This record gives sequence, structure tokens and C-alpha cells, in this order.
Amino acid sequence: MEKRESGLDLLRVVALLFVVTFHLYLNNGYYYETQKGLYMLLAGSFRWLSTCCVGLFLMLTGYLKSDRTGIKDCYRALAPALLGYLLAAVISIPVRHFAFGDQMSLGVWLKRLFGFSAVYYGWYVGMYIGLTLLSPFLNLLLRQLREKKQLLGFAAVLLLLTALPGVTPLPVAPDFWRRMYPLTYYVLGAVIRRLQPKVRRWLALLTAILLAVGLGAATLLSTDGKLSEAFTQEFADLWITAITVCTFLSLYRLRLPSGWQKVFRFAAGGCYGGYLLSHLLDAWCYRCFPQWQTPVQYPKLFFAVTVPIFLTSLLTGKALQWDVSALLHSRRRDTGC
Repeated sequence: MEKRESGLDLLRVVALLFVVTFHLYLNNGYYYETQKGLYMLLAGSFRWLSTCCVGLFLMLTGYLKSDRTGIKDCYRALAPALLGYLLAAVISIPVRHFAFGDQMSLGVWLKRLFGFSAVYYGWYVGMYIGLTLLSPFLNLLLRQLREKKQLLGFAAVLLLLTALPGVTPLPVAPDFWRRMYPLTYYVLGAVIRRLQPKVRRWLALLTAILLAVGLGAATLLSTDGKLSEAFTQEFADLWITAITVCTFLSLYRLRLPSGWQKVFRFAAGGCYGGYLLSHLLDAWCYRCFPQWQTPVQYPKLFFAVTVPIFLTSLLTGKALQWDVSALLHSRRRDTGC
């Protein structure tokens, strides 16, 4: 972007907050609680809202990269992503092996390193690499879609293939293509970049919240108490996609005051590394507060544990970004690039 857009930095930070929040539910006993009552409705609604985390990152990728058609220009992003993953693995492997009891042989750890599972959330790196490899060719295709109806038609077909099958167990759409959802989010971000839709921010945000509450209510009403029997949605599915798009539209054009622009620009640089390293804090911090792992205590757990994990993850991610930048700069200087 010729001029940095503060709303996009805010979206990155919100996406990381939602990542850490979504992982809160892996550690607070939510999946073993009876799905009944007001507190579970609130908890479930907040969980559904946080599920848009991955989609926000992917839409940001499409928004920022969709104007690039040169292969070299597109693939340049792979170097910091891979180096960041490698440094995160260097930190994560010893901690998981010696502190968390994930004791495995060197050969197994090497296999996990190259399989993008040496870092607990490394699956995102493997997915991002594939999306980046496809991006110059996808961008060429998008460039040929010059009319608004062509762009929207392409996005609609992708939604049909990846998002609609999860709405109902009935075979309303071919289920085979659901795992292609990163392309859908990428294209949605690209379409928003091209069309620059202007919507009422409060209305888009309210719609996202109401959808999350609706999903929370559907979860409780579709079961006699066990979450395994309840209505479920995944990153790819239509209602989560709708929440993601509404959240994106509510913030992407937001202009922050100059002071806050600097804060969020600084914080945005720590989101990738913070995502990769956040599990090390998740796996330790929540164990210290077992008395708060009940629905009534979830708000206290969020503010006292989740928010500090989020802030610490941002700072450690920023340190990781500085290390990556220093190493890449040193390499360019040594090779004369």
C-alpha cells in the first residue's frame, strides 16, 4: 500500500486477540460444560465471534496482495514467514520437550519441523505458504475480471463450494471443496480491495455480533447439554464467513488518530510471531487458575489471563519480527542484494 492504512493494522491486532480468545476455550473447560444457561450463551457467542480470527488474517492477505502479479514480488513474503517459523520452532521445541512433557526423539522433532507442527499452531504457516505460491496466478485471474458482477460471481461460486456445505448436514452443495476456504477468504479480501464498499461501521459490527449471538443460541438449542451433539461451525462455513466479512467491513476503512496509528502499527508487526508463540503461554498460564474454569468465571479468566497472554504474545512476536528483519537484512548485505 502506498499509504499505510491504520484500519488494517487494527484488524491484524483484533485478529490476534480473537486467536488468543479462541484458544481460551481450549483451556477453560468450555467443551466439557453443560450447554445450558445465560452464561453459556454469552460464552458461546463470544467464542463464535472469535472464530473469525483466521478468516480475518486471510482476508487481509487478499486485500494487501491481490494487486501483485509478479512472481518474485509475491514470493518475497515467503522468506520472513519461513524464517519466523524457524525461529519460533527453535524457541518452541525445547520448551515443549523439557517443560511441557512432549518428549520425542530428534528425528521426530525434525519431521515435525518440516511438517509445520514443531510449533503448535504451525499449520497456519503451511497453509499460508500454499496460498502465497498460488497468489500471483490467482491475481492474474482476478485482474481479468474487470466487471463488478464478474468479481462478485467468482466470490459467490467460491462461497457455494466452501462455505455453504457446512450450513446444514443436508447435501445442499458439494462438500469436497470445503478445505479450499483460504482461497475464498483471499478472494473476498481482494474483492473488497477492488470495490471499496462503504458501509455503516456500526451496522456491520452489530450484524457480526448478532450473528455470533444467533450461533450461540443455536448451539444451546440444538442439544440437551453436550457440546458434541450441538450445532457446530468451522472456519470455512457460511455464518463464520459472514461474521468475518462484517467485522472486516466495520474496521478496514477506519482512520485512527495519529498517536493510535503508531501504537497499532507497532503492534501489528508482532501479530505473526505472537500467533506462533502464543501456545507456550496458553499451555502454562491457564493451569494456574483452575478455580476460574467455570462459565460464571470466564469473564474474570479472560481479563486476568487471556488479555495478558495477548499482550505478551504481541511483544514476543515483535521481538521475533525484529530478529527476522535483522537476519534478512544481514543476508542481503552479505550477498550484495
